[in-house]
Amino acid sequence: MNTLRRNRFFAVLFIAIEFAVAPFLAAQSKEQQRNPAGISPDEYRQRRGLLMSKMEPNSIAVFKANDPDNRSNDVNYPYRQESNFLYLTGCNESRSYLVLVPDGISVDDATTAKEVFFIRPKQRSASGESMGLEGARSELGFQTVLPSTELQPVVKRALAGKKILYYSPGIPDLVYDPLMEKRYILSREVRNELQAAFPDLEIKSLSGVVAEMRSVKSPAEIELLQKAIDATVIAHVEAMKSCEPGMYEYELQAVIEYCYTKNGSEFPGFPSIVGSGPNSCILHYDANRRQMKSGDVVVMDIGAEYRGYSADVTRTIPANGTFSPAQRAIYEIVLKAQEAAIKELKPGASGSISNQRAIEVISEGLMILGIIKKEDEARQFYLHGISHNIGLDVHDPGRIGGTLTPGMVFTVEPGIYIREGSPCDEKYWNIGVRIEDDVLITNEGVRVLSSGAPKTIKDIEALMKKKGLGNEKLGAK
Repeated sequence: MNTLRRNRFFAVLFIAIEFAVAPFLAAQSKEQQRNPAGISPDEYRQRRGLLMSKMEPNSIAVFKANDPDNRSNDVNYPYRQESNFLYLTGCNESRSYLVLVPDGISVDDATTAKEVFFIRPKQRSASGESMGLEGARSELGFQTVLPSTELQPVVKRALAGKKILYYSPGIPDLVYDPLMEKRYILSREVRNELQAAFPDLEIKSLSGVVAEMRSVKSPAEIELLQKAIDATVIAHVEAMKSCEPGMYEYELQAVIEYCYTKNGSEFPGFPSIVGSGPNSCILHYDANRRQMKSGDVVVMDIGAEYRGYSADVTRTIPANGTFSPAQRAIYEIVLKAQEAAIKELKPGASGSISNQRAIEVISEGLMILGIIKKEDEARQFYLHGISHNIGLDVHDPGRIGGTLTPGMVFTVEPGIYIREGSPCDEKYWNIGVRIEDDVLITNEGVRVLSSGAPKTIKDIEALMKKKGLGNEKLGAK
């Protein structure tokens, strides 16, 4: 084998996965580094065992933790672990690596292991203390733990004679160089180097296999999701009570994200969407800078993240506390569509039926109002699918169109968006309505986990008569 080619490959591979972090980056705080999910080491071990049982013979898998993301100079963004790595290890520390070898790997003269975890030795910095090798053993439950500097020689030995490498480098797929005016697909570059160094090695991904595993949540995961959802429900309630004309969208965002932190959530699971008036018709609007006016509807699509697991709940409210007749008509269609879709959910059913039922209800409702003339015209106002999985990612991997299984947790979120200038009566312009709940498939049927957030017109208008956190004057005695 060409030694120069092999060395070039390892230079590309391990620069990408071992030395990408600049030396000035500080360790995360102790609270961030410990197992963030509160899930037992045994459950993580079972996940890794199941994954190895799905790997092909004579194979090896390499998973990499996220690198810290630099914000500016010596300041980083809050650290968030790569979701598959977190799912398999429970580790919330950067510069860590997981190697799985179902046939076993010789770590040294006395040790053979099927899983090896690599992590930095314990370090202290101004921001806290890192986990270290002993922490990985005692807190994460790994038996074979090595310093991350040992990754390269161990993987070199493990690759010898292997036929398949499942590789999860955790690096951007696409990098654009403006000076060269060229896009570099890094994963392809690494793959090419691998295959040049090991002509008989087949490079594959385990993303699809892990996605299938992640699509069904364990009881521990459901408990964490429920905590994220509960914080989000509280945020919706306080935002509804606080909303009034003249406020800025960011003021509601402040109320929402205060409730997250107050209830133990580390982050928003995604940028909070508070879209009023014309912004209610923009699906992923998150600037949140507009001043709300009487007569606006306000779409609040929000989700707290609790120990890695994210909620996703949407409510639509009238800025002045009372729906206009046109707003009420659109809202009732969306609510009816959601209720009809949820009724279709049960173990063994197809998720696509739920989506189809929502489309039928929306099409019928828009035709009755005279907004459309034919059913197939509804898609210009209903711009997205009805569901996506939630979990470690707010858009967790996996599709809902297949057979529903107990333990699946996903959203049900029909919507209607009528922008200014749409071919319909002007009274419907700038009305965007989305109603989204998080649901769990159980052995008995379906449970709405976010039912605490009011969604009937009667309940919303009644709640908005009360005062909330956002109505308090800062600094007032």
